[in-house]
Order: sequence, then C-alpha cells, then structure tokens
Amino acid sequence: MNKRWHLMLGVFVLLAGFSSAHASTTALGLTLGQTTLNQFTKTWPSAQHEGRSKWSEGDIYSIPTNELVLEGIKNNAVIFNKAGKVTAVVIDIDKSKFDQMHQMLAQKYSVQKHNVSVVGDKYARYENDNDVIELDAPHLSTEMTLTYSEKMFQEAYLKKSAEQLDKH
Repeated sequence: MNKRWHLMLGVFVLLAGFSSAHASTTALGLTLGQTTLNQFTKTWPSAQHEGRSKWSEGDIYSIPTNELVLEGIKNNAVIFNKAGKVTAVVIDIDKSKFDQMHQMLAQKYSVQKHNVSVVGDKYARYENDNDVIELDAPHLSTEMTLTYSEKMFQEAYLKKSAEQLDKH
C-alpha cells in the first residue's frame, strides 16, 4: 500500500473510534447489564454473598476491600438483577477523593448534574447511555458513595423507596 492509503486508513480508524457509541459502563471490572453472576464469582471467588436485593430481586455480593485496587474503599456492594447480571455497583469511599473521582468521571461520562460547594454536600450525576453514575458526599460524613447503576435499577429503587415511605 502507498502512504496515501495508509494515511486515509489511519484517519478512518481514528474517526470510527470517535463516532462510536459510548463504551459500556464498567466499575471494578464489572460491566453493567453484561457481567453474569457466574463470571463474577470466577473473577472474585472470595466475594461474600450478602443477601437479595429488594429492588432488583437479584443477589448482592461484597468484594473484600483489601482485594480492590482503588485506595480508600470502605465498603462495596455488587447487585445483580433477576437474570443474574450486574445491575448496580455501590462503593463507599473516603470523601477526600471526591475531586479526583469527579474529574475522572467527568472525562469518561456525560455530566448531568454537578453541585460542588466548598462547604456543604457535594454531588455529581453522570450518564452513559442507559446507565447512571452518582457521586454523593454528604457534608458531615467522612465517606462518599459512588454508585454505578442501570437506569432500570435506579427507577425500581426510587419507586420502592417511595412506596416504603408512604407506608410509614
């Protein structure tokens, strides 16, 4: 091939990468809506079964924090749907990492809402196709919560939480 053909091919490959849809939403190496329970237990054999989710009706697991690469993780929950696929990943992490996490997430996902005050609560919401990523750092807490979830899971969570409030 001549140089002109190589240059055209290189430009095509570069443009194809930019025009493609967003990449799948992945947290802790788990892809929302794709990673199965079987794949998860093979990757994380020491994960602990924590019960069933009343929102997704699937299993909940936690990964020992000492096995996770990300520093400052206090707790985590990997939530599956009825079909046995990851529908949400919830991570409690040291609040001092908010700015670093926000910057990283804002580069990867579309920022939908952003409230970062010097004093008070800090919150950011990102979206990626049918997924929602939320970073929530309450003012008086030393931890923040990073949640990756499919929109279907979040809607079920909000609906069932509202129903529980109505009962009380």
